[in-house]
Amino acid sequence: MNKKLQLLSNPMVNLKAKKNLALNVHSYFLSLAPSDISGHNVCPMANKISQGEDKSYKSHCSSVCVAYNGMGSYPNVIKARIRKTKLFFDDRQRFMALLISDIEKAIIASKEAGYIPTFRLNAYSDIRWELMRVNDVENLNGYRFDIDRYNGKNIFEIFPNITFYDYTKLSNRKPPSNYHLTVSYFGNELEHQRALNNGFNVAMVFDTPKGEALPEFYDGKKVVDGDKTDLRTPENDGINSIVGLRFKGSKANKSALLDSFVVRA
Repeated sequence: MNKKLQLLSNPMVNLKAKKNLALNVHSYFLSLAPSDISGHNVCPMANKISQGEDKSYKSHCSSVCVAYNGMGSYPNVIKARIRKTKLFFDDRQRFMALLISDIEKAIIASKEAGYIPTFRLNAYSDIRWELMRVNDVENLNGYRFDIDRYNGKNIFEIFPNITFYDYTKLSNRKPPSNYHLTVSYFGNELEHQRALNNGFNVAMVFDTPKGEALPEFYDGKKVVDGDKTDLRTPENDGINSIVGLRFKGSKANKSALLDSFVVRA
């Protein structure tokens, strides 16, 4: 990709996104700083790290977030994610303008390369993007926006023929048809059942070791292997399914988490 992106990651570099190349799909990730480490909370159902929060109805996923794995532990990567997060909260319309610009560049680049472009805007966050609307975006660094096309609309309305997908812990969301949400299980059985009742797929982390098969069914629902690709769409995972993921962490963390969102297979 020779078109520089300001907010989104290159699908040829991101390890999770690279899994989707086998499906002839490019997936561009927006990686914000997780939880509230930027001073802004991007994960409303996660206990806040900075405050040592310990609310029972929230998840303790902040302390073991995969955002800190691999390059996510590098100080420069963390700083970049914090900068993007602060821009989102401090100058929302500039952020949205940059995001629109990135998405348009990505669509062109992927189609030129013969790939289907897809986008995951909550790589390490849980923002309700369906509620984020563009207002008063006119000109940014010489990039001219079509005001009538963008103003008052969310990203999914601006790009109605493009596929977006995310994980979420908010089972009451009502996403548009081109935005596919998979609800993450975090030990709250009420939320788990609500998600299934609302027609969502539910992602569950099992204690299944790497290389071993996941259970075929769980709680009466078919389990699909979510480790094969990152693409969380009905075409890939089915409808009202359990998306099985294998636990990827230390044995100590595994033992501590078995009573919350890691499920015994």
